[in-house]
Amino acid sequence: MRFVVWFSFVWLSFAGLLAAHPFPGTAPLERTGDLSHAMLDGIDQYLVRAGQSRSVAPPDRMRALIGAVDPRIPFAEPRLGAGKRTSGHTVSPASWPVLDGMDAEGLIWQPTVPATRCRIALDEVAAAREGEMVWQPALLGLEPVGRGRHARREHLYRMAYPLGRHILGFEVQMVLAAVDYCAARRLPVTVTGQGEGAVVALYSTYVDERIQEARIGPLPDPAPVWRNIWKGAGEVSSPRLQRVASAPASNVAASEAHFQQMVEYCQKLLRGAERRRREWWAQADLSSPAAWEKSKQRYLDHYVQKGIGAIATNPAGRVESRRLYDAVDYTGWEITIPVAGEVFGYGILLVPKNLKPGERRPLVVAQHGLEGRPQDLIQPPDAKAAQVYGRFAARLVERGFVVYAPQNPYIHGDKFRRLQRKANPLGLTLYSFIVAQHKATLDWLEKLPMVDPERIGFYGLSYGGRTAMLVPPVEPRYKVVICSGNFNEWTWKIASNEVPFSYLFTQEYEMFDFNQGNTFGHYELAALMAPRAFMVERGHADGVGIDEWVSYEYAKVRRLYANWNLGEKTAIEYFQGPHQIWGVGTFAFLHQQLRWP
Repeated sequence: MRFVVWFSFVWLSFAGLLAAHPFPGTAPLERTGDLSHAMLDGIDQYLVRAGQSRSVAPPDRMRALIGAVDPRIPFAEPRLGAGKRTSGHTVSPASWPVLDGMDAEGLIWQPTVPATRCRIALDEVAAAREGEMVWQPALLGLEPVGRGRHARREHLYRMAYPLGRHILGFEVQMVLAAVDYCAARRLPVTVTGQGEGAVVALYSTYVDERIQEARIGPLPDPAPVWRNIWKGAGEVSSPRLQRVASAPASNVAASEAHFQQMVEYCQKLLRGAERRRREWWAQADLSSPAAWEKSKQRYLDHYVQKGIGAIATNPAGRVESRRLYDAVDYTGWEITIPVAGEVFGYGILLVPKNLKPGERRPLVVAQHGLEGRPQDLIQPPDAKAAQVYGRFAARLVERGFVVYAPQNPYIHGDKFRRLQRKANPLGLTLYSFIVAQHKATLDWLEKLPMVDPERIGFYGLSYGGRTAMLVPPVEPRYKVVICSGNFNEWTWKIASNEVPFSYLFTQEYEMFDFNQGNTFGHYELAALMAPRAFMVERGHADGVGIDEWVSYEYAKVRRLYANWNLGEKTAIEYFQGPHQIWGVGTFAFLHQQLRWP
């Protein structure tokens, strides 16, 4: 016990001595506690404030945001099963066409007298008025399905969202198919809803003026991920909308066959996603780097505005630091950098000790993965971090590079995932903030006297590899980019129901970006970086995917660079190993492309 007390005293004294030496030109960093928690809290405060002024998208735009974009199939009459007579009506199981390959199912109440009105009921129906034709579409429930055991609604959301569709949009389309039938017969249409049905009724009414009246109960908790809508999900209102008291939700449950129809519809969209990306990229002139530079802006703008979203940097405040490492070959400082309002960047700067006066060195930004910390890349706290990251930040500074290891905000489990949910309705993602952090950080780093601003590289593993794909397209100061343990046929990885490593089955619900599959796969993101140097690192046993998918997607990148006679600026290295930094070919690539030594 005396030794422990003595050791603690010595360590605290040593730590205090280190902290007394901030990096030159910065203020002392005196914050205590876990800075990664403070970072997430700052992003949360920004989102809460921004959310107070969000506005709802107009109806035409809302159709796209909920994925109600596919042409509906006309039909003469619904298909009816054996009916049961009630007072003034026959109630029959029914189905009716909605989209190519997808039907609606439920109950239809047919009046025994000629119909004078229609009601589309997304709530329980105890009785129908005389002359009222009632359609009761079945909505998906919350039964757990698949390897991930997610609720049916979440399973469909995950599959549809990156393909520009939505479980909500599918169910709105089912309602509107019934509206088509009624409107063709000049029957006035009312929609009613409770529970999940209230949400479907709300959006159906908002996007289609043929619905003359809607009566909906209290909207359910917006927290479940399947209620997530990209930019424009403000307070929906309409003069045709009437709020009513809570009442029983619909008791008409969707069948397994109906669920599988929706699954197959999404998988068909998935199989066509690569073709749609090619069509969308038809205006990209990739004949030469110069031609691409002239035609790239529309794609870059779309990526920023409708892909990851953006916040403006407004770095009011001081860069603060404290010395953290004093190793044989390098010195390390914890750094905090103001970004925008409460949002700040945090990381560790490593500087070689053998710098000559006035010398400028290349800088490598080394990025950790999910639930990681910068320290994991330098002096790992445990065997797992040591195996996964291989001290690659420390090894790079020992090779003479200046190194910066940022703390990215994908840490602390659902705390960061909830930020993504708050961000999406504002047209933002977690990467809106990560990009801003990197921009503000590079603004500071490139001015350091030991950094050559023309020789800056990025190297990230796993979620850090995802950062390598998402940040450099909008940050041209990264002249060399290495994606490790992430590069993939990303749309398949996100939405396929045929492979066990799909994000369809995992706990991560923040990975899904709206309409990504029709616009930007990993090849297209690499093209946004081209002709800068780009490399992929892939372990044969890495469970994030399979070599065949990685090779398939990388072949497109290789062909682009080869067509430009720039084959030496791209590479892929396979190694016999799992999800980890290998650091062999990638280190050589950094030395070559950053011209060091």
